[in-house]
Amino acid sequence: MKLFVFVTLSSLLCFAQEDGPKQRAGKYEVQLRLPADGLYAQEEMQIEYRVTDTSRVDPVMGAAPVIRAATKSSIDMPAMQGMPTLEELAHPEGIPGEYGVHPLFAHGGEYRLRLTIKPLADAEFVVTFLLNVADASVAKNRKPKPKPYTMDLKASPKSPKAGEPVELIFTFHQRESSKDTFKDFIIQHEKLMHLLIVREDLGVFSHEHPVMGEDGQFRTTFTFPTAGEFHLFGDVAPKGAGSQVMMVKLKVSGKGAPKYDISKTERKPVFIADGLKVEFAGSLKPMGTRKTQSLMFEVSDQASGAPATNLQPYLGAMGHLILIHEDGVTLVHSHPDERLPDVGKDGKVPFLARFPKPGNYRGWAQFQRDGKVVTSAFVMSATAGAE
Repeated sequence: MKLFVFVTLSSLLCFAQEDGPKQRAGKYEVQLRLPADGLYAQEEMQIEYRVTDTSRVDPVMGAAPVIRAATKSSIDMPAMQGMPTLEELAHPEGIPGEYGVHPLFAHGGEYRLRLTIKPLADAEFVVTFLLNVADASVAKNRKPKPKPYTMDLKASPKSPKAGEPVELIFTFHQRESSKDTFKDFIIQHEKLMHLLIVREDLGVFSHEHPVMGEDGQFRTTFTFPTAGEFHLFGDVAPKGAGSQVMMVKLKVSGKGAPKYDISKTERKPVFIADGLKVEFAGSLKPMGTRKTQSLMFEVSDQASGAPATNLQPYLGAMGHLILIHEDGVTLVHSHPDERLPDVGKDGKVPFLARFPKPGNYRGWAQFQRDGKVVTSAFVMSATAGAE
C-alpha cells in the first residue's frame, strides 16, 4: 500500500514558525506565523495566523481550529499615528483555523498588528502583536516580491524643457486589475497625493500636490528649474493599504546647472530663510542605520532669536522631513513624534527617522509660519553600527 502525503506551502510555513508568538483571549488562542526570513519594507508580505479553541482539545491534534471566523487586520505605527492604517479582511488558508493577510509596509520599523476575530457562535475579540519590519535595502540579495500598486507618468509636452511649464499626469494601477485606473484613495496629511520632485543629484527639491480628476488621474503643472534627470516620488494611500510610495524618472532638456556633490557639501547645522532660523540640534556625526531615532529641530525667529512659538500646522503636522539617500532613490519620509504633547509650540520639533542604509542623505525640513512654508536643507550621514 502506498501512502501519499500532501504538504501545502501554508503548512510548510506553519512548521517553520511553530514557536511563533501567541496571544490569548479567553478560551481562544491566536498564534502568529511570520515568513521564515522575516518581514521587509516595500514588498508585499504574507502574514498568517492560526486561531484555536483551547476549551476543545484533541489528545492528538491539539486545540480545535476555529473555522469560518470573520477576521480582519489593522496595522499601524504606534510612534507615528499620522501614518495611514493598513486594513485588510483576512482570507482563510488551506489549513482549518488558519487565516492570512498581505500587507505592504512603507518602511522599516516597529508596527502594531491588531486582529479582530469573530467566531461563528461567539462574540468578537481583539489580540495585538508587535511586528519588526526590516528596511528594503536589507532585502537587496533576495528576489523582491511584486508590489500591489504601480504609478505611470505622462508628461505634456512629452519632452519637457527647463524653465517651461509641463503638465504631469499620474495614473495608478492595482496589480490584480492592472488595466483599470485605481481611484479609491484616502486623504493623508490633508492631501490625496504628495509628489516629491528631486533631481537625481539631489540639487533640486520640490513638494507638490497633484489633484485627482473624475477619471482617477492626478494632474499638476510644474516648471523644472534646470535640465537633468528627475526622480518623481508619488506618496498615496489606497484605501486600507496604508501609505504607498512609488517612483518614476523623467528627463528634462535645456539649460543645465552645476552638479550638486553631496560628498563635498559642508555639514551646516543652521539654515536661515524668510525670517526663520532652523537649527538641527543633534550631532552631525553619522547616525545609526536600521533603527528609529529622534532628530530634533529648533526653529526660532531670525531677528529676535526667540523660539518660534507661532509655528502653524502644515499638511496636518507641525513639520515634515524628507530625507533622500545619495543614490537618489532611497526615500525616508519622517513625521514629528506624535506621542509627545504640544510638539512645536516652543519651536522644537522632534522627528522620528530611520536610515535604511549607510551613506549620505540630503534632508528637507518644512515648517509653516504666517501661512508661508519655509523649506530648510541639511546634509546628514548614516553608518552601520553607529550609535
